[in-house]
Amino acid sequence: MKFLIWLLPVLAGLSNPVQSAANAGLNKAVGPGLTILTVYAVALSGLVCLFAFLPTDSTTAAQPLTTRLQHVPWWAWTGGLCNLMFVVAGSLATRQTGSAAFTVITLTCAVCLSLLLDHFGLLGLKQHALSFPRLLGAAMAIGGVLLVSFT
Repeated sequence: MKFLIWLLPVLAGLSNPVQSAANAGLNKAVGPGLTILTVYAVALSGLVCLFAFLPTDSTTAAQPLTTRLQHVPWWAWTGGLCNLMFVVAGSLATRQTGSAAFTVITLTCAVCLSLLLDHFGLLGLKQHALSFPRLLGAAMAIGGVLLVSFT
């Protein structure tokens, strides 16, 4: 079962360049506003179909929704805005930068910020100290951006 947990980020990573290219193609055909609306309408439709299969946390499911919402930290509400930023950026920039450059830039920025979030245990994450191999990995990712974007 643990294999399936590791499969999810692999699938998310594989879907990332496809999503950016698809959104860029949709943007070319219908413009940014309708692209963003369509992306979220399709995502919401998919979520409605998937909702019954998603796991629930039995410790919180018994609590009333209002009680659960009162305990949500302020930063937990920003996820949707972050996703919106990604969709807007992907639909507007991927055709000009190319899928590879867009993907390595977003991935590298994600890795660098993730190292800081992990190191300080921010946003409710378990703390993982910075180490030379982790910093070297980030530096290599930055090198990858340069190689993919400017060659």
